[in-house]
Amino acid sequence: MRVATEFDAEIKQLKLDIENEQKMKQMLDQSIDDLCKTVESLEIQAQSTDVGDEDEWKVRYYTQVEVNRQLEHQRDWLRERAQAAKVNNKEGLTEYLADLDLDSLTENQLIRYLRQLEKDRNIVHNEIRDTEWKLDQESKAFHKFNDIRKAYMTEITDAMLNLESLRNRIKLVETNEANALAKCPRQLKYLNIQPDQRVL
Repeated sequence: MRVATEFDAEIKQLKLDIENEQKMKQMLDQSIDDLCKTVESLEIQAQSTDVGDEDEWKVRYYTQVEVNRQLEHQRDWLRERAQAAKVNNKEGLTEYLADLDLDSLTENQLIRYLRQLEKDRNIVHNEIRDTEWKLDQESKAFHKFNDIRKAYMTEITDAMLNLESLRNRIKLVETNEANALAKCPRQLKYLNIQPDQRVL
């Protein structure tokens, strides 16, 4: 009887753990949906923004960096949770089997416990598989966003180089205009005349 009570308590604990994992999974799904909406919004903005707007590029770049940081954090957290779940399940089962006196159980009780353990194992296995699938999806999303970040960085660099080149050309044109104006014969004619003696 004591063994049955312990087994029931273990089953309840496993169910609570599974419920907690499902809640965390729902929270992560919501967080991922929010991040996807943010990325979609950024992509729409990227298509409709002026490439020459330097400030807009900076905002988009730093937003993308933040999205990447959140994805990396979620990926690491999911990996830790999956690893911890595997370790806890192995340790919990080993502890439970060590405390269980199989010799004192009837054949029917053993069959019933075996079926329950198989059922629990399948549930935990499905949870682990779902978590691994989620990790795989997170990894793919991370690599996709990382590629987008690299493309943004390339475009930002090109825009900055174009902007710098344009500024240099403007300076060169202004310098040439100033030199041309200084060398103009009409301008040279009045260089030695005092301003108050000029006839306008």
